Amino acid sequence: MESGARRQEPTYDAFISYNARDLAVVHRLAEMLHEEGFHVFLDDWCLVAGEPWQERQNEALANSPCCLAMCGAHGLGPWQNEEVRLAVNARVSGRSMRVIPVLLPGAPDSALEHLDFLDRYTYCDFRHGLDQPRSFTRLRAGIRGEAPGPPEPVAGGLPGGATDADYRSGFNAPASGWRRSSVVAAARSAATVGGAPVLLCGLPGIGKTHVLCDTADDLRVGRTVLALSAGGTTAAEPRFLVDEANDWLDRAFGRGLAREDLYLRDWPDALAALLARVADEPLLVLLDDLGTDRVGSTILGSFAGLRNCLVLATAQEHFADATDARHILVPPMSRAEGADFIAHVAQSASLPVDPAELARQLPGDVLSHPLALRTFLAHTAYVPAALLIRPDLPSDVLSARKLVATAVTRLPDVHRKALAYAAVLDRVPPADLLSAGMALPPWFTASLSDLVPRCLVVHVAGGIEVPQLVRQALDDVDPSARQAALHDILAELAGLAAQAESEVLGSLAGVLAPVALVSLETGEWRALRDAVPDRMLDRFNARGFWKEYVLLTKALIEAADGLGDEADQVRLRVRLSRKIAQLGDTRSAWQLARECESVPGAAGSPTLRAELAGQRAFLSYLQEDDRSTLHELGVCVDLRTRTGDTAGLLIAHKLEGNVHLRRGRYEQAAAAYGTALAVGGDTADARHRLDTEASLAICQARLGSPESAGRHLERTVQEMRALSLTIDLPRALHGLALVYERLGLPARALESVRQAAATPARDPAVRKAVDRMLWRLENLQQVTRSARDGRKAEGEPR
Repeated sequence: MESGARRQEPTYDAFISYNARDLAVVHRLAEMLHEEGFHVFLDDWCLVAGEPWQERQNEALANSPCCLAMCGAHGLGPWQNEEVRLAVNARVSGRSMRVIPVLLPGAPDSALEHLDFLDRYTYCDFRHGLDQPRSFTRLRAGIRGEAPGPPEPVAGGLPGGATDADYRSGFNAPASGWRRSSVVAAARSAATVGGAPVLLCGLPGIGKTHVLCDTADDLRVGRTVLALSAGGTTAAEPRFLVDEANDWLDRAFGRGLAREDLYLRDWPDALAALLARVADEPLLVLLDDLGTDRVGSTILGSFAGLRNCLVLATAQEHFADATDARHILVPPMSRAEGADFIAHVAQSASLPVDPAELARQLPGDVLSHPLALRTFLAHTAYVPAALLIRPDLPSDVLSARKLVATAVTRLPDVHRKALAYAAVLDRVPPADLLSAGMALPPWFTASLSDLVPRCLVVHVAGGIEVPQLVRQALDDVDPSARQAALHDILAELAGLAAQAESEVLGSLAGVLAPVALVSLETGEWRALRDAVPDRMLDRFNARGFWKEYVLLTKALIEAADGLGDEADQVRLRVRLSRKIAQLGDTRSAWQLARECESVPGAAGSPTLRAELAGQRAFLSYLQEDDRSTLHELGVCVDLRTRTGDTAGLLIAHKLEGNVHLRRGRYEQAAAAYGTALAVGGDTADARHRLDTEASLAICQARLGSPESAGRHLERTVQEMRALSLTIDLPRALHGLALVYERLGLPARALESVRQAAATPARDPAVRKAVDRMLWRLENLQQVTRSARDGRKAEGEPR
């Protein structure tokens, strides 16, 4: 190219003028136009680094027959104001320049009132979201200089848009065609990219979730939606939310983390690691039923830190410590909104009511509450509205809770019993119920057909849900109903757990976790303890259902505290301390150990003192404090010997062996492992016995008996698999791979270490050792194969 040659400037279909604070939504609209074949000038796309930007933009405007003046929530920017004036002047001076004002989502209704040079041009209105077919048709026609013509049916939505909102079914907020427009507009205006999260706050049943979904419908274009329920099991154990976020990350972007990577971090660190993988993606995050405690604040803060993200959440209260959050109150409905709501429900459900007359007669507290109003309208399908509304009835009787209580009182006994069952099984996935083998009574499923139309029970994607106001009403009308249902369900679950096969343990855990929360809510501590024995917890732990294990153990601790059972208060805290320490949270683990020491009866019980000494030894071992570990183990062994606790002695001597093995003192380690197996006997816990045998075999290999060690490890691995004890399997397989390598069997060593890598490892040190060995053996195999191929190429004999 000759240096003096003048470069031919491109001709654009449209020049986009915008405020930099609206760049994200402008990007998406520009992409939609690009997908339609338009060649648009957007400075972020078209300016070349190192060239004078002002001259290039002026040239681009001169080479464009059309200027799109984007106007969002922040109005026109200073430089944008000059660009638009240039375009308007070009139009006035006779040049064929079309100026099209484009109102973006969040633009106020008075957006054009203060723009005296734009108010006479026909604009395109996207204030209710970019997914507006008629507005987009008008914009395309305006760029071409054509009239838009009559509306046409839209089959598939706009380019880049989506016609289906999966989060609605998950949140039980079906598209109804009716919305709280003023609240949605306020939430939409408050949402800014990378800005403070928007919190929709209000009373239970006031319609926060519907507003959340309606707002999301307006903001979701061009963004990947992550919708998470933050209540229920998530509020009790946040790892449920971490798992859901990881599954979404894998589905949406193929960037999920391995399950063991998540469990080796504290849950806030695990969530942060997941979000770091989508830090630059345009996201819309929806958090429904967020608690206002420390867990809720941590969750909200994690998402609020994302740069290119909009965060919407619902909560019953303001976040006192989240001063950056933008709180939007979802108030009771106005009388006009209530009348519109009645008209919509009456038309969609074919109810025999006069909406205007009904709105006039209803007390204001009923008319203002969506749940109360919907429940009242459900009654009109069975009872004439004129009989439901009595002038002499006090308005407080028709308050939201009293109205629901009245509906519950009128239910037949079997329906009320079914409602109690539904309240206990609230949001339990039906698939888990079936997989766990739980047979729901026929009267329960038959009663649902009456409870659902009355809005006392609703179907959601995760099962069935009983609104909070209905649960309160049920407790008022029949205080023992939920307790009786809970006893029946827990008794059946306990029976299923006693004979459950390994394949259904996950489903059983998925049912027990939310039911345990109901047990705590209703104070049924003893029933919960009877339904979740130690052997069930051990099976959940051994199979890797750790978030359910943690949640259930926390629930049992609360039950033990409520019952004043000192032995369980200590024993369960020790159990939970051990697990969360294994998951990487040693600080909380030590805190739980200190809580044990404050239990009144702990100091006087040799058994409880042994539990505490053993846990202090384990925590010291994790922190590589061998001196403290061995000291605490000495105390533990003495106490367990006095109480005759052979199972505890096996665990204590095994940990002693682990201390020596880590330091390479193989003879001392082998002696400790031998003692552990001797005191444990044939009745020892299979998992601890097999782990100890594997450790002893590793020592034997180091002490010069690899053949014997290999046979021992092969037998141990086989037995672990037969008993589905996968939690310690990676360590045994790694030891077997080392033995095979020492015996000169590289292929078998590689196969064993590959099996170890494919099995989740609880201990991070084991996982690192497996990864290092796998990398070394696979690379060694590749080098060996390359050398062999080289010899073949040179004609060397095999």
